[in-house]
Amino acid sequence: MNKTIKSGVRELLFRMISKFEEKQQEKDVEFKRKQDCLRVVLNFLGNLKDVAGVDEIVKTIENLSNLEQKDRIRTQNQYLDDIASITEVSVTTLKRIKKEGSVNEGVWNTPGKKRPHKPTVSDLDSFDIDAIRNKINEFYIVRKQVPTLRTLLVEIRESIGFNGCRETLRRLLLSNGYEFKKNKNERSLLIERYDISAWRHRFLRTMALKRREGKSIIYLDETYIHKNYKPKKSWQGPSTSGAIENVSTGKRYIIVHAGSEKGPVPNSLLVFSSKSKMADYHHDMNAVNFNKWLREKLIPNLNEPSVIVMDNASYHSIIVNKAPTSQNRKDDIREWLTLNNIPFEDYHTKAELLCFVKRNTPEPVYEADELLKENGHEVLRLPPYHCDLNAIELIWSLAKRKVASKNLGLAAAEFERIIKDSFESITSEEWKKMTDHVIHVENKYKERDRITENNLESFIINVGNSDSSDSNESFQIEVLDSDFDYGSE
Repeated sequence: MNKTIKSGVRELLFRMISKFEEKQQEKDVEFKRKQDCLRVVLNFLGNLKDVAGVDEIVKTIENLSNLEQKDRIRTQNQYLDDIASITEVSVTTLKRIKKEGSVNEGVWNTPGKKRPHKPTVSDLDSFDIDAIRNKINEFYIVRKQVPTLRTLLVEIRESIGFNGCRETLRRLLLSNGYEFKKNKNERSLLIERYDISAWRHRFLRTMALKRREGKSIIYLDETYIHKNYKPKKSWQGPSTSGAIENVSTGKRYIIVHAGSEKGPVPNSLLVFSSKSKMADYHHDMNAVNFNKWLREKLIPNLNEPSVIVMDNASYHSIIVNKAPTSQNRKDDIREWLTLNNIPFEDYHTKAELLCFVKRNTPEPVYEADELLKENGHEVLRLPPYHCDLNAIELIWSLAKRKVASKNLGLAAAEFERIIKDSFESITSEEWKKMTDHVIHVENKYKERDRITENNLESFIINVGNSDSSDSNESFQIEVLDSDFDYGSE
């Protein structure tokens, strides 16, 4: 591993390089003066060709001039090698320091070291973040209370097992877009993004309809677990050291599974080790692997037409009827318009053709959805940032606790077996309990959305009928963007 060269050392090396270059410039001036003198002597000797021995003297002077020239070229290329041999710093680094010194105006800074710090709280996934967001909304809308760090900490410790302190919670809220600041006046209302809210309303209505029809609801998702995953705490004593936490997290295992209130889908569990070193486990999944799992693991084991609930991960959302974009050639855009019976003229520019595409872009058809529909199943997509509506997220938490309790000095092959055994040990009653909890969450959303809409409507009516003559004040609705990138699901 290369060591960081501190600013003082880099400045000293730059001064050495500058001194060598100054001496080189002095040598260049002296060399030019010598060459001028030698040319004068050669010109003088050229007029004495008839004198015996002059030719030998001319040849000697020319050889001397050539030797001086070669030595000058060697010295120009050699001084960095000389400094490198003295300081044990490579020539490449010296060239980089020389370039840095020519542009930094004499200011030298030592590059900071990026040291990974272990989080004081176990890593929170998107499910936990959503749970905290929903708990805050519940305080404001359902309970009609102002949450504080103290009251919120008690709630999330009970609901998601959060083991951080109040300061940790405060930093977590700040990092996810929350601020503790002066309240807004009554003419400003904080509401959720309407498109996400509408998506949730459609999802909840469809789920209620499919349950009334008696359809089987299948929840599927992916997660991961590291080889050295263990409980954070264990009983220890004078003669018992308890579980030892490893410094390294170890190899990562990707898990794909599906289940319903009746229990897991038989033979649908897939466990494989990761080959990627990326921080996000989604890099280990792709559309090919996911669709293969659907064909070979899920679909053959579904005994009746079902409703498949899944999120909007990129490998779940490969579009088969993708419209052309600005990245496509003009001929490709024309071909797409022709295939879709959309008229255009030959003189239309690429920008105009893209406008036609935008106006006529069909609803996306997803590869995974089509595969499931061909086998008699329906797909219901979760709204963004609503993984709390996916019952299998609770199964992940339960299974990981089971794995952690048994993970003491296991080999890789044994660890994979423990993962499978932990999932198999989850009973149908536990699956039913998790799906019942999700139904409870759905009902909470319905209640909250109904309260929010009623409050918003009455507030708009009250403001609209106001007799205030102050024309400088205007009613404004501020849209609350979600904490995460909308397209990341």
